[in-house]
Amino acid sequence: MSNLVAEIAEKIQLLSAEDKHALIRMLIQDIDVPDEDADEAWRNEVVRRVKAIRNGEAAIRALQEWQE
Repeated sequence: MSNLVAEIAEKIQLLSAEDKHALIRMLIQDIDVPDEDADEAWRNEVVRRVKAIRNGEAAIRALQEWQE
């Protein structure tokens, strides 16, 4: 951990819980950028699974089977 991070971490301990939550929200918003590659990969996976079901290569299991 760099000296700056250690210094910031020390100062964070002085914050109220409310201020810590606000800081966390700001940090998450700062680093949470949309990942278009992941979105595209998920879309492709959904299409692949739907095709597999329609072609009879995969079966849809009842919810009860998944809960066993």
